[in-house]
Amino acid sequence: MGIVDVLSSLISFLSIIPAPTRKAYDITYIAGYIFLFPIVGALLGVIIGAVALLLSLAISNGMIVVLLVIALILIITGMHHTDALADFADGIMAKGSRDDKIKALRDPAIGAAGASILILYLLGLFIALNMLDGLSMLKAIIVSECIAKYSMVLQASIGKVAWEGMGAPFVRAMKGKDCRGVNWSRLLIATITTIGVAYATLNQIGAYAMVGSIAIAMILLALANRNFGGVSGDLFGTTNELSRLTSLLIISSSIT
Repeated sequence: MGIVDVLSSLISFLSIIPAPTRKAYDITYIAGYIFLFPIVGALLGVIIGAVALLLSLAISNGMIVVLLVIALILIITGMHHTDALADFADGIMAKGSRDDKIKALRDPAIGAAGASILILYLLGLFIALNMLDGLSMLKAIIVSECIAKYSMVLQASIGKVAWEGMGAPFVRAMKGKDCRGVNWSRLLIATITTIGVAYATLNQIGAYAMVGSIAIAMILLALANRNFGGVSGDLFGTTNELSRLTSLLIISSSIT
């Protein structure tokens, strides 16, 4: 398959945008190209950011614009990662053994911890985006989406599989031939892409956002290792959401 087919499959996997092929439903295939996630994040950021810019030009009330942009982010991404954020919080806050925590994480019902983190997350998005104007919002969304996807690549590179689930193929795809080391060439591609997008779009501010998001990703990875025994799909989803939020907060506070 050509690069266009690969990217379209990855975009479909990470959003509700349909792909012309069925490869978007093949987890093993998608995992093999996880190192291209930052490119896909930037492309999704362009789409969402462009709509945000148009909304800011058409609507004078900034809070309404931000509300619509947040709704757009949730809709475009299918809320899959948002759901993971709630599950991860429930698992972390559950008392008992590791098995008890994993059971709480897998419970489809959202608990108090999950509901609370979702409220704080959405409030954080609103605060961050409300501090930006149309053009700076476009740039911030592009960079934050790119960095959010890179954070997952980084975790897959250095993390270990918690159990055979959604996250396992992605971790293996970023390991060396013996599945113990790191596939440095893939990680380098993802890193260079993310640095390029972040710095070319926002200069030093983009670099600050990347550093802050990496720190959050490492904290989340440590929490996952301690509570669940390693990396899972819910960790990736949580990292995507909180890395996005971290980037937006750093960018908005730095620009203004």
